[in-house]
Amino acid sequence: GAMELAGKVAVLVLLVGLVAADEPPKVEVYSRKRAVAGEENTLNCFVSGFHPPKIDITLLKNGQPMSDVKYADMSFNEKWYFQRLVYVPFTPQKGDTYACRVVHSALPEPQVFQW
Repeated sequence: GAMELAGKVAVLVLLVGLVAADEPPKVEVYSRKRAVAGEENTLNCFVSGFHPPKIDITLLKNGQPMSDVKYADMSFNEKWYFQRLVYVPFTPQKGDTYACRVVHSALPEPQVFQW
C-alpha cells in the first residue's frame, strides 16, 4: 500500500544521503562545432559529479541570461552523483562573451565559467 511505498522511498532517500556526500559540480563549457563568427552553433554547458541534485544552471551572453535555453534530463551515475547538459543555439560574434553560471549548495558562491 501507500505506507509501504512511503517507507521504501524514505529508505532510498536515506541510502542516497549516506552514499553521496555534498560534492561541487565539475563544469565544462564548449561549442558543439568549431566556433566561427557569424555561423550558427550550439553552446553547451555540461555539469557533472554534483550532489545534492538541486542546482541552478544559467547560460549567459555578455553577462545576461540567454533565451531559448534547453535543459536535458538530469541523470546520475552509479555513485549517485548527478549530471546535466544545458544547451542553446547561438551564433557567436566577435566581441561577445559567453559563460555558464552555476549555483549549488556545495559551492561557496555562484561560479561563472567562461566559454
